[in-house]
Amino acid sequence: MPRKTKAVALATEYLDEAKAEDIEVVDVKDKTPFTDFYIIATAPNARALEAFSSDLEDLFIKAKIQVRRKEGIPESGWVIIDAGSVICQLFTSDKRSLFGLDNLLARGSAKK
Repeated sequence: MPRKTKAVALATEYLDEAKAEDIEVVDVKDKTPFTDFYIIATAPNARALEAFSSDLEDLFIKAKIQVRRKEGIPESGWVIIDAGSVICQLFTSDKRSLFGLDNLLARGSAKK
């Protein structure tokens, strides 16, 4: 398991409590210059995806972790929250398998 930063701990604890599925934390600090960790998680539907993304953004802001950008819409089945050292990629299950991000980041990953 990668070492947890404050942002990683906040996000994974929230997602676990909120019943997100297949939560993965991928340490990419040695692979990319723009972030240290990816968190990938699955929401059961677009409504849950909207709640997860909104709540994560609020958690980061309250913890004084800058959210650089939020993209995607829940109805599309995909939302990304870029909080600098951690990027949260949230999907519905069909979109997660379609995008195949897990396969791209498979090396160095650890399930939560």
